[in-house]
Amino acid sequence: MMPWQLKKGLEERRRLGRTTPRPICEQLPQININHLKVPRDYKTYTYPNVSFRYPELSGIKITWNMACFQHKSLHRGVEGPTQEFRIKQIRTGLGGYFRHSFICTCGKPVIKLYILNRHIACKRCCNAINASQNLGSKTRPVLQATRIQSFLDNKSRLFHRTQERLRKKLGEKLMMAQSRLGTRATGLWE
Repeated sequence: MMPWQLKKGLEERRRLGRTTPRPICEQLPQININHLKVPRDYKTYTYPNVSFRYPELSGIKITWNMACFQHKSLHRGVEGPTQEFRIKQIRTGLGGYFRHSFICTCGKPVIKLYILNRHIACKRCCNAINASQNLGSKTRPVLQATRIQSFLDNKSRLFHRTQERLRKKLGEKLMMAQSRLGTRATGLWE
């Protein structure tokens, strides 16, 4: 017997005729508000050489309450389309400091905006999913193990205890992945 949620999802998929897979957030280019310096005054600032960090964009203009993203043009001599997003200040309670978030076109405040098909939007508007949502229970430990391994490789300044704890967790995830994939590996302590 099929669960009602799965049945409903499959019927909706057939009805809509969705054949393309949903995009994965980790593979999409993203703009994080924490990587942009939001000014505290009322001036408009233009980011120089923005195409090095965001190859899809040709320019960013930012004020204390608005960010304007200029896409690259498809033809010479013609400016590319622009998209504007309001910026919301979020109080942190730490003496006048603010966190910032973009207000997407759907009205939702978000930290990250994703670029999909020359359009900037939030995760919900892009209809994107996380990589772990796309994997099954057998392959999810492999993804977790690769993420832990890349974190250990990229972070050279970790406390010794933290490094040991992560290496132990990495070993557990690898053993879990091997057991779920049907290999007959034995543990080192056996």
